[in-house]
Amino acid sequence: MGILSWLFPSPDDRVRRARSFLEGGRPDEARMEVLELDHPEAAEILEVAERRLAEQNLEAAVSWAQAGDDERVAIHLELAERFDHGGLEEAFRGARRRLREIRSERSEAARRRKEEEQARLLASDPLGLTGGPSWLDHQVPSDLLDPDREEIEQRLALLVENYPEALREQVRGLGVGFARAVLELEDGRADQALQGLLSLPDDQPLVQWERARAAHALGDPAAAARAVRAFARHAQGHHPMGRLHSGVYLAQLLTEAGDPHAALRALREVRQASPQEGGGLFAQLLLLTGALEEAEATTRELIRDSPRSMPLYGLLARIRLAGDHRSEAMRALEAGLEATHCSPGQCGFRPPDLDANRLLAILYLEDKIEVERALELAETAMGLVQQPVWEDLYLRALVAQVRAEPGASEIAEQLIAQTPRDHPRRGAALALLG
Repeated sequence: MGILSWLFPSPDDRVRRARSFLEGGRPDEARMEVLELDHPEAAEILEVAERRLAEQNLEAAVSWAQAGDDERVAIHLELAERFDHGGLEEAFRGARRRLREIRSERSEAARRRKEEEQARLLASDPLGLTGGPSWLDHQVPSDLLDPDREEIEQRLALLVENYPEALREQVRGLGVGFARAVLELEDGRADQALQGLLSLPDDQPLVQWERARAAHALGDPAAAARAVRAFARHAQGHHPMGRLHSGVYLAQLLTEAGDPHAALRALREVRQASPQEGGGLFAQLLLLTGALEEAEATTRELIRDSPRSMPLYGLLARIRLAGDHRSEAMRALEAGLEATHCSPGQCGFRPPDLDANRLLAILYLEDKIEVERALELAETAMGLVQQPVWEDLYLRALVAQVRAEPGASEIAEQLIAQTPRDHPRRGAALALLG
C-alpha cells in the first residue's frame, strides 16, 4: 500500500485493512476501519469484529474477577453487552457463572484468611501489651490487616524517596488517606486520587504536589500549575522531586495551559538558582516567545554539553528558521545527522531521526538544492513514518514534483484538499501547483 493509500485509504483499502486486522487478532482496529463506512462488506466485518470484541471482553471480565477488581469486571461486562449482536447467550451465561464461582471462592478464601489472621494475632499479642496496637481494638485501620501490606509499604517507600528529605517526615503525619491517594495515582486512577487528596489539609506541600500530578493526569494543566505554586509557597520554594524539578514542572504546566510567557518567567527564576535545570524547555520557551538570539545561544550551549542529542540540533534548526536563516538551519541539521551517525551493531547506535531527515529533505527540495541528497533523506524519512502527519504528505508531494512523476499534480491537489485554509503552510502547498 502506497503512502497515498495509507494517508487517504479508499473504502476498498479500508475493508482490506479491516480483514487483515481481523486475521491478526485485532478486532478493535478492524471495527474502527469499517465503522460508519459506506461499503457492501462493511456491515459484515463490523458484526464479526464486535462479536470478537464481546468475547474478548467476557474473557477480560473473568480475568479481572480473578484479580479481585470488580470495577473493571463491570466495565468489561458492559462493553461485552454493547458489542453483542445476539448469538452469544451461552457465552454470557458461562462467563456470569464463572464470575459467581470466583466471587464465592474469594469470599470463602477471605473468610479463612481472616480467621487465620485473627488466630495468629490473638496468640501473639491479644491486648496490645507489647506496645503495638491491640488487634481487638476496632479503631485500628483495616489497612493493617491487608495481606499485601508489605508490598504496599515497599511501593510507598520508593515514592517517598522522590520527596525532598526535609519533607519526607510529613508523610507519616498525613496518614493512610494520603498513602492511599498516592497509590491510586500511581495505579492510573487519578480521579479517585484527587478526590482523596481534596479531603486533606490545603497547607501541606506534599498534598499540593500530588494534587498537581493528579490534575495534570486528568488533563487540567492550569489547575495543576496552581497546585504547584501552592506547593512552592508551603515548601519554602521549589525543590527537586525525584527526576523532576518542581519549578521546571510548573513551567511545563504553564506552557501546556497556553501561557509561554509566564512559563518562561517561572523557569528563568528557577535557572537563576539552578542553572542546570530545564535547559531544553528554556530554549523552546525562548523560541516560542520570540527571543531568538538567546534561544540560539542557549541551545548551542546545550549542544556543547550533549553533542549527540539530535533533538537539540532540530531545535537549533527551528530557531534559525524562525529568524529566516534557512542555510544555517540546514547546516544545523546536517551537523546533527553527522554527530549522531553510528552504524548498526556499534556502540551508541540509534535509529535515524524522522523529524531531522524529513525537515532537511523539505528544506532542500523547497530551495531546489542538493536534490540527490534530499531524495536520499526523503526515502529515509518515509521509511520511518508510523503515524503520518501533514509534513509527510507534503514531502511526498515535493518528491513527486522534483521527479516529475505522472501523478504529481494529483498528489498536490490531495494535499491542498487536506490543508485547512488557516494552516500556516497552506501557501507552500499551493505553490506545488505553480
